[in-house]
Amino acid sequence: MRHHRTADATLHVVVAALVLSSCAAGGAPSGPGRGSSREPTPAESRLLTRAEQVLISRCMSARGFRYEVSRPIQNPADGTRSFPYGIDDIAWARAHGYGGKAERLAAKAQKDDPNQRYLLGLSPSARTAARVALMGATAEGLSVKVPNGVTITASTKGCIANAQRTLYGDLPGWFRVKVITMNLRPLREVRVRQDRRYARAVRQWAACMRAAGHPYGSPEESRQAVVRRREGLSVAKADATETALAVTEATCATGTPLARVSHALDRSYSREIRARYRQELNARWRLENAALPQARRTASAQFVPPTASPGTTSTTPSE
Repeated sequence: MRHHRTADATLHVVVAALVLSSCAAGGAPSGPGRGSSREPTPAESRLLTRAEQVLISRCMSARGFRYEVSRPIQNPADGTRSFPYGIDDIAWARAHGYGGKAERLAAKAQKDDPNQRYLLGLSPSARTAARVALMGATAEGLSVKVPNGVTITASTKGCIANAQRTLYGDLPGWFRVKVITMNLRPLREVRVRQDRRYARAVRQWAACMRAAGHPYGSPEESRQAVVRRREGLSVAKADATETALAVTEATCATGTPLARVSHALDRSYSREIRARYRQELNARWRLENAALPQARRTASAQFVPPTASPGTTSTTPSE
């Protein structure tokens, strides 16, 4: 069976995708490389994201819709750390549990997102028109198969495509390398979990957890148990329950080979995958470096889009 997925389905997903596009490319090496294929710095990546949003805002305004440029996240909260192979930082677990508080803050940010609220405030017909203006009528024109076999599609029309075309010139080329490099991290994590050395370490971790009264066969089962345990509890009690289990999980990860083995395998598969997709990584970085002058001009320009009334549309074609 062939799997397809559109790159962006709602306005909020679009905003999330723009934020993601500023992240490091799926485990790519940090630090400068040679020539124009060096990896952009985090500050340069944020600049590119902001410039893209400014261009989208201008485009949407010209079509009679509002689109606010979000503030870039300079220093993500420590509570948003990712532990793909189980929590292995006892101090972090003691302070953040499984990151439940950070997840609640993220959910609140999603609910309070001005673009999401604006979209939901439109009439159904105006909401459809806004989506077409932003993403094109159909996810056609751009297509790429990512390393896990899923095909991602997007439109060559709409304000997102216009913004990326303005910044990077080669829209199909940019879409291809961006989507592929953004999906390297999941590929690496799958490889680690399929490794027999990781499976052996997880069994030792599970024995430690059973000894502590938590009969979970994997960190994934432990995370699922947290969700069940939170049901019906007050926020304070749920957080305390989550923290206690997270600390036990981290203690077992560091007290058995799991933390050491998972980090070693992650580094090993990261090098292997980076080498395999070196051409796509270098191509993405070349496009991003070439776009920086345009991004600086765009992001530094003062642009205050006129307030668009909900449902107000323009007859300008969404291309």
